[in-house]
Amino acid sequence: MIVWVIAGLLGLATGLRIGWALVNKQSLVSAAMILALGSLGLVAALNWEPLTLLIDTLVRWPNVSTVLSQVALISCAAGSCVMITSAASERAPAVIRRIAVVQYGIAALIAALTLVAFFTSPQQPEMAPQEYLRRNLGSGAMTVSWLLPLLYVMLALTLVAWAGMRHSNRTRRGRALFVFTVGVALMVLASAFFLLRAVGTTEFIGVGAAATLLGCAMLVVASGSLLPSVEDWFGARHELRVIQPLLDELSRRHPNVGIGVRPRGPLLFRVAEQMSMISDALYLEATRALGDHTVGEDFDDDAGTPDVEPEEQARRIAEWIDNGRQRPGDDADATFPGPHWLRQPPSYSDREWILAIADQYRTLENRVSVSSS
Repeated sequence: MIVWVIAGLLGLATGLRIGWALVNKQSLVSAAMILALGSLGLVAALNWEPLTLLIDTLVRWPNVSTVLSQVALISCAAGSCVMITSAASERAPAVIRRIAVVQYGIAALIAALTLVAFFTSPQQPEMAPQEYLRRNLGSGAMTVSWLLPLLYVMLALTLVAWAGMRHSNRTRRGRALFVFTVGVALMVLASAFFLLRAVGTTEFIGVGAAATLLGCAMLVVASGSLLPSVEDWFGARHELRVIQPLLDELSRRHPNVGIGVRPRGPLLFRVAEQMSMISDALYLEATRALGDHTVGEDFDDDAGTPDVEPEEQARRIAEWIDNGRQRPGDDADATFPGPHWLRQPPSYSDREWILAIADQYRTLENRVSVSSS
């Protein structure tokens, strides 16, 4: 059951990455992430004993699912390594692609050697994956089919963990990368324990404990991969609630702004689309308030943003919109603070500035509702 939970989470993370790649332009990083997560999900699935027995029976070679798990783990390490090196590299795209091809080539060679070593070895009786590891990881069974893939996985994932820690930060993507990197570090630790077992040092940890550690590592990797999507969904829901009052008011004043809008689709796209509608409506409101003047000319002057705190600037814009709701007409236009007040502060992005204005407007609307009741 736990194996399928891990495999399901990794499959969900892989599916989300595939969906994101289909919606957006496919990239080397996305393809590498899909390969890494999909391969790790395959590792989890192949350790489910009924599936292991089914594959061994279909292939007619005992314990073949174990070597397939090794190949999948090599693919995971290669995909993770390509993903982190491509995302962190500042080289030209052509150079990054060449480096990725070299990394995939090395992984393919090691996977091929692992398969050759397995199929040229004498067949053994059918057994559970954990029992197979316990019997074959030891000084008497130290072959290239174990040493080479374990060394590659450990070295590649060590590079991923090092680069991941370097680029982790407090942003939404940085937090997800940190969780992903913690899972990769646990995989490095599990690989090191398996390697110690392979060279005959068995007193440190058993195969069962190492396999449990690997399962925990896969669970953490899956959590880190899903974290951005979960945070994006909750963040988008919160942003929709924040901008809804301002959007409703501006849509009432300028209904043509929403013509042609398709509200269905990914939640993040809907938020971006509605923020674009708010931005257009604010421009139209400023144009009407200025009368004969044009907003574009006023935005091109050197007045800059007002010398006030961003919260105060957003509050003034929100009060102007609120005045138009309570006293529509020239009285509201007279309270327009000026086009330069609509410019976002240097420390704000377009998205953050719309959210700041919408948040101040919602606060004003709630205050009016409470006082009237």
